[in-house]
Amino acid sequence: MFEVQDGRQAILQSGFSYLPQFISVAEAGELIDYFGALRPLWEQRFHGASKQRSAKHGRRLTRPVYWLGAWQFACLGYYAEPEHLNDRCLRGEPFPAVMQNILDRLVEVLAASHEHVSDTDTDNEKSALPNTCLINYYGREVGQGQPRDYARLRMHRDGEPGPVIMFSVGQPGLLEFLDPEISPDPELSLWTRHRSVTILSGPNFKDRLYHRITQVRTGREPQLHTELADFELRRISVSFRSVPEQYITDFHELPDTATSQIADYVEELALHSKHYEDQLAKK
Repeated sequence: MFEVQDGRQAILQSGFSYLPQFISVAEAGELIDYFGALRPLWEQRFHGASKQRSAKHGRRLTRPVYWLGAWQFACLGYYAEPEHLNDRCLRGEPFPAVMQNILDRLVEVLAASHEHVSDTDTDNEKSALPNTCLINYYGREVGQGQPRDYARLRMHRDGEPGPVIMFSVGQPGLLEFLDPEISPDPELSLWTRHRSVTILSGPNFKDRLYHRITQVRTGREPQLHTELADFELRRISVSFRSVPEQYITDFHELPDTATSQIADYVEELALHSKHYEDQLAKK
């Protein structure tokens, strides 16, 4: 039987770092307020070569999301090197100062334990800080019949170059790493706790192993809030990735086939974001 790490102790090894309480209490409070003011979206995911890839078709993601830096819409397909590069990343809002400050403090950890391949593919170049992030909202949908729990994230690997940095805010989430071609059992299971940071990189944790969130605990503290209607929020995770600047595109620069697929989403975002209102105005 594999051991589940309780998330109270730091883990530092090549390609994997877990840093409990790296985010200060004050920083966590700022992040909670910032995340609570955003308006996350329920996006649709698609499989296969369906031609009906608009916001009105497909299967809903397992949790509401918000992107900063560059929005990778599920209907466009996520950025992944080397095949999926162009017309996938819409320019998004910048990181808030509190988030950038936490990232800046991670430079030493990245330099010590995590390698990054640059745009020029220079071997063993140490990591630069990421420029985009996905904010995941984990909780339960209520007020529409039987409550439905969305506190999970399906098994996946991230296709952007370089390390993935994850912030955890709220109730602990069970993060599992596994190689389904070898065994259905995780090689590492870890309760990622409030104010912790997790970093994964390299051929083992990022390239070989898949990761997923299988459950999120319940509790009263810290108290999280969201503008999303009929949603009880328990946990927020932020996964930071790197996308080369030349592949981040403004809305008016996308081809019509792409803008038609994401127009409904961008219009919804523009209701509460000056950035996306300006993106629409340029079209």
